[in-house]
Amino acid sequence: MGIGRSTPRALFLAGIALMPLALPAALSAEEKALRPEVQQLVQSVSEKLQAAADKLGLTPEQQAKIREIQASQSEQRAALRAQRRDLLQGELKSLATILTPEQREKIKEFAEDKVEQFRQNGATGLPRFSAARDTVAERAQSAAEKLGLTSEQRKQMIQTLASQAEKHAALRAKCRDAAESEFKAVAAVLTPEQRLKARDEIEDRIVMAAAARSVADRLDVAADKLGLSPDQRQQIEKTHAQFAGKYQALRSDRLELMQDELKAMAAILTPEQREKVKDFTEDRVVVIDVTATGNNPEEIVKALRESISERLEAVADKLELTADQRTQIQSVRTSFSDKFKSQRDQRMTLRQEELKALGALLTPEQQGKVKEFVEDHAGAL
Repeated sequence: MGIGRSTPRALFLAGIALMPLALPAALSAEEKALRPEVQQLVQSVSEKLQAAADKLGLTPEQQAKIREIQASQSEQRAALRAQRRDLLQGELKSLATILTPEQREKIKEFAEDKVEQFRQNGATGLPRFSAARDTVAERAQSAAEKLGLTSEQRKQMIQTLASQAEKHAALRAKCRDAAESEFKAVAAVLTPEQRLKARDEIEDRIVMAAAARSVADRLDVAADKLGLSPDQRQQIEKTHAQFAGKYQALRSDRLELMQDELKAMAAILTPEQREKVKDFTEDRVVVIDVTATGNNPEEIVKALRESISERLEAVADKLELTADQRTQIQSVRTSFSDKFKSQRDQRMTLRQEELKALGALLTPEQQGKVKEFVEDHAGAL
């Protein structure tokens, strides 16, 4: 949920609005929470660092010590991976009565965590979005069109899988503790400079659209600036689990609306343009390690605006949109404005409910700093 540092990068690969964070001091780098992608333990902290040994300038002695740390963590990591695999398989089974036999076959792979291989799609300078990757429900919702899910099936999935939210929250907490414990052990082997570089190799710098964020997401991003304690973070995640089903329902509705809007654009765009923007309905972007070329945090925010039309307008020059195309896109934007406003109002109402529930976990000073977290465009602290 939290975002990595805001060093400019050029290639956007997977989907959230950027809240730039300052670089942590070298001495406290190992204390900063690791990203949720590490919590899945698809790759361990040690495995990621060993793969980046040359970039980090690791000595043979350092690499040997890191392998020792990896070996000492292997039994715990295997147990956590087994728990996560069982949880995902449990989700998959709960969908059996909702999906058709063909859909069930297609969705099997969603119960597996895989190391995602990022590929450039030839649309240089354009963002590439991808789906949320944590649960079977999120993966299925994002692939709804490919699976041929009906609106009724989507609603049934959300209702069925909302009960899994607390289990996912509890397991994420365990995996986070394990990953942070491993990083702390590895950090003792590294120089201060290597520790900072190591985070870039361990963390996927994920940016998520403001419209997709919950209050808990925003608290996690701002945790260091708010001075949230480990206990507060755990309690926030546990409390948020009570709202997870409602957020999933809103995100599903949002995905459907954006897909409808993109379809409305089909006759306006050329086949080549349509291919370049086919993933613009997602709300997550991963920024990988590529030197920036004319891109900056402000451009990332623009690329993750609320609607498809706004996102197309943000990259109009890169898409080489004609004046006539831009006018037609603006017309589509107007025709969808009421639907987006309705969703915006629903998001604000849900965030207000969540903030009220989370408020008891915060100090009066912290509460004063997060009042604007119910807005779509809450600013950084």
